Amino acid sequence: MEKSNKSGRTFFIILLVAILLIAGVAAIAIVLDGKSTDKEANKAKEADVNTSISQGEAKEYNVKSDGNVLTSVEIAEKVKPSVMAVVTYRGDSVYGEGSGIFMSEDEDGNYTYVLTCAHIVSTGKVDIKIELEDETQYDAEIVGYDTRTDIAVLRVKATGFTLAEFGDSSVLKVGEPIYAIGNPGGTAFFGSFTGGYVSAIDRPTSTSSSAYTMECIQHDAAINPGNSGGALVNSFGQVVGMNSSKIAAEEYEGMGFAIPINLITDVVNDILSEGYVQNRAKLGISYVQVSQNQTYSMICKQNKLPSGSIIIAQIEDGTALSDTEVVEGDIIIGVNGKDMDSVDVLLDIIEKAKPGDKVELKIAHVNNDYTVDKFSVTVALSEDTGSSEEVTEQQKDDDFKNPFAR
Repeated sequence: MEKSNKSGRTFFIILLVAILLIAGVAAIAIVLDGKSTDKEANKAKEADVNTSISQGEAKEYNVKSDGNVLTSVEIAEKVKPSVMAVVTYRGDSVYGEGSGIFMSEDEDGNYTYVLTCAHIVSTGKVDIKIELEDETQYDAEIVGYDTRTDIAVLRVKATGFTLAEFGDSSVLKVGEPIYAIGNPGGTAFFGSFTGGYVSAIDRPTSTSSSAYTMECIQHDAAINPGNSGGALVNSFGQVVGMNSSKIAAEEYEGMGFAIPINLITDVVNDILSEGYVQNRAKLGISYVQVSQNQTYSMICKQNKLPSGSIIIAQIEDGTALSDTEVVEGDIIIGVNGKDMDSVDVLLDIIEKAKPGDKVELKIAHVNNDYTVDKFSVTVALSEDTGSSEEVTEQQKDDDFKNPFAR
């Protein structure tokens, strides 16, 4: 699908210092890649294909002619048992709380598979449990996750839960009623049910933990920290999306975003069969936009560098730039002969590329007197497995030390 509304995408990349909807987790750095750290992802190769999402009939909303439309009470009664809490622990202390959806069972009747958000469980060094409304807990293990799309699959060694019915997000309409079920604020508000309308079908969004832009369902059903991984449900009681983020600025209200179930299905299938989403490219850096740093903004203006240039905050070991003369703190000012008038110039090229494709980057190295030396480097893109550690605000500060800070 072609990306729509380029200016909208830029707006969200800058503004959506979108709070990741789980208490205690605040991923800040904008990342073009993931660090492959989770050994559990390899367990996905053992998973049976029948554990994947089973989508039901595509039901298009038309309240005048369709007698299958449920009341809000019927929807809550149908879907709430399929949504649980996902709680992470470090030692005996709760580290974070989110939501999850009972997705499927394996053929042997040993495991139940759970759909949730990657940012809830990809923090590393945490124990993961799912919790039901009666406070019963089950140990959960990671099957695999994809930080690029914020999708994760867990499994618990138990069965008999109420599995969700999944729908078709492609038939959603703007103005259609929509409902969110999850745990805002954590288990203290377990299974909260809110309603609203579909505000946009394919809103391009990018959370602050990933530079990958995907088209999400925008809606105004109330969601808060803890709703991540919870269900977005249509009027037939079908899960059509998974809540992931919202705009967290005070002047904005009622702007939540859900990952469409059709995208989730494709990602889950790859996670279950291969352990990660295949054949995606990455540059292997974390970056900060020049416009977000006062000193670098001044350097760009003084040296007439493109306004959409980005500062390389971190270079991942073993990726494209790690064995070149490019260093952290350098500025990417062009790619494949195009000036970085917008960060989209680089993002579009990487999104359309395959692992091994070569890109030519124009770099500006900043000297102590604020002048720049320009040079070009051609590198081959690596494969993006979509697995990474959490990037906290403190880690971002550690990763990017402004060499010109006074």
